[in-house]
Amino acid sequence: MNGLQHCEYSAADFEATVIETTDTRLIHVSGYGLCASNGWTLQLVAANPGVVPHPESLWLEIRETPPTSDAPARVLTETSVEAMIEDAHAKQVVIRFRWREGFVLPLHERVGALR
Repeated sequence: MNGLQHCEYSAADFEATVIETTDTRLIHVSGYGLCASNGWTLQLVAANPGVVPHPESLWLEIRETPPTSDAPARVLTETSVEAMIEDAHAKQVVIRFRWREGFVLPLHERVGALR
């Protein structure tokens, strides 16, 4: 654990699922980070705006917001993050970080009908 600097992440704690509808193709990415205290906020944001050199890869970056309290209790906390992205070409999702090496998630097809 990096103190309060960053949460810890593992590819095993994330999943990327393709949801096909008659109108569009959505990719649902979900997972969690293990944070040093309660109160962290995690967000997945686009990491490749503009011209995309690898259209088969959807690039996302995790942005962290630490707790606002001055001295939060140090209790390891699973903090969830998810995003729903419309993408017609991706075959994998690349999760990037500004402070460490990222990881690649294969896409899984959603089983069952939409409700």
